[in-house]
Amino acid sequence: MTDRNPKEELREFLPTPAVLMAWLVVAAAFYWFHRASIDHLFRTWQTEEDYGHGFVVPLFSLALLWLRRDMLKSCTGKGSWLGLAILAVWAALRSVAVYFNYASVPEYSILVFLTGVALFVGGWPALRWSWPAIAFLFFMIPLPGAVQGAASQWLQGIAARMSGYVIQTLGIPAIVEGHVIQLSDASKPLDVAAACSGLRMLMLFFAMCVAMAFVVRRPLWEKLVLVVSAVPIAVASNVLRIVLTAVFCEAVHLWPSMFQSLNIENPQEIIHNWVGYVVMMPAGLLLLWAEMALLSKLMVEPLPDRPLVMGKMLVGEIAATEKGQIGGPRTPR
Repeated sequence: MTDRNPKEELREFLPTPAVLMAWLVVAAAFYWFHRASIDHLFRTWQTEEDYGHGFVVPLFSLALLWLRRDMLKSCTGKGSWLGLAILAVWAALRSVAVYFNYASVPEYSILVFLTGVALFVGGWPALRWSWPAIAFLFFMIPLPGAVQGAASQWLQGIAARMSGYVIQTLGIPAIVEGHVIQLSDASKPLDVAAACSGLRMLMLFFAMCVAMAFVVRRPLWEKLVLVVSAVPIAVASNVLRIVLTAVFCEAVHLWPSMFQSLNIENPQEIIHNWVGYVVMMPAGLLLLWAEMALLSKLMVEPLPDRPLVMGKMLVGEIAATEKGQIGGPRTPR
């Protein structure tokens, strides 16, 4: 990295007028073929809470490109013809999506298009520079309906069973029936609905963990552990939310006069909403921070100028002793 300010570095990477015109043509072609998909993505981000983070995903992809800008120095400007093959795959995906009316394929074809353009224009060096940013755009695309439904059902069952075990451990009577947790108040059971499955947190933490894996400078195995941990972190945060909701609902059942004095008509609904807002995200971030702190303590990289300890002597001292630099030269017996 250089000591120049970002403006000077950005001025260095600005293309010539001819190259800029070519990129404008590519951008116009991209919008022409994907304008319907782009409009659908914007509507999804605005209306579906599970994908509200989609607005931030393209911005972080641009930030990744800027953070990896030093890799552009290895780009010779010589493209690869393999990029045309990838663009042919993109055209086939678009045709299949239009003919069979596949809803999610046009959105995913955006990633194929960007990969083909990067490889065709800049070759393998450009693809090595841009692939993390292109891959991260996956998190802005809604999951297919079948995949989303199956994931939501699985998360609902896991959250209901684990929450039921924890609630019973706390001494609160609870019976789990499917996705419903029956508490003492038989008229107001806790329903772990699809909106409460934790899919929103799972997608958000997957995006956060992948983003951190791209940014932090740690061994590959630590990055993989960080990405995989998004599932247990999201499940644990959701279980904590359900358990706290059950505890407060049991308090409402035991001391109803206290909440009536506060003029709260539906305390369970208020508790459910506020616990979800206040608990899930801070708990997930705290677990993520604890995981990174633990990983940093498990494996400590030795300093390059620091000799390694072997027994009670340093390796450097052993080598120096053999050369006669410590304790004087050895005399033959």
